[in-house]
Amino acid sequence: MVALLHTPSAAIHSTKFYRIWISLVNRMKAIITAAGLGKRSGLNGLVRKELLNVYDIREKNLVLRPIMDVIINKLNRIGIDRIAVVLDPSDSLSQDYLKGVYPSVNVYFQREKNGFGDAVLSARKFVEDEGFLLAAGDGMVLDMERFGAQLKEAERSGEWKLFVMKVEDPRRYGVAVLKNGNRLDEVVGVVEKPNVPPSSYALCALYYLPPQIFDFISYKNGKAELTDAIDDAIRSGLKFGAIEIPSASWVSVGRAEDYRTVLEATYQHSKKSLELSNGSDP
Repeated sequence: MVALLHTPSAAIHSTKFYRIWISLVNRMKAIITAAGLGKRSGLNGLVRKELLNVYDIREKNLVLRPIMDVIINKLNRIGIDRIAVVLDPSDSLSQDYLKGVYPSVNVYFQREKNGFGDAVLSARKFVEDEGFLLAAGDGMVLDMERFGAQLKEAERSGEWKLFVMKVEDPRRYGVAVLKNGNRLDEVVGVVEKPNVPPSSYALCALYYLPPQIFDFISYKNGKAELTDAIDDAIRSGLKFGAIEIPSASWVSVGRAEDYRTVLEATYQHSKKSLELSNGSDP
């Protein structure tokens, strides 16, 4: 298989081998941002929120793993293994964890806490000129495998996607405005935590972005926010669609008061997955 990657000889032009080769050389990249101090998570700064444990399934066993680990594992399971994680330089625990468990993951550092957009910029070198999946390290889609096919189709067709969910109070979130109010195929704008939300579609911290997004990340009062960059990109003519997920499928350890709910949600999801897996055994 290594020979296929480095020497695309005539053999790979058979349908079977050509498809394998294409799938290998066109793998999506992903960036996970995990450089925050975790103050809203009720932590003391020594252990970061991306290391908070949640439930997961490994080798048909119910386990506890850091949410960062679970996100990486979910990405691997849908075929994404070129991954970069953005950390705080002083976060030695997360660095050691990645070195020990996921040594192939690339680590970048956000030197100053200058916004979500600034954290993404820290890994610009990793992305180069490719589209990439961006995930915050404190939140995840429980049933990520369910949306893997949509991501692969977006990659194939060159469509940029924002993950959204309907919520009762969008003021806590970035908010997406869809064409005609409900067309998922076209997002016409996004706004960060508006006092008067233009829609009930909240942005999940999961995005499939074009490499051009870096050109739109700018600093206002010393901060660079990703939502502003996406909105500017849309206004420039770049087309974005949305992938809607059920609000119950999204969990985040970003706030201390939510952690108990996250543990329960990940436990129930993992338990159900384990039961389905065991039930499928011959």
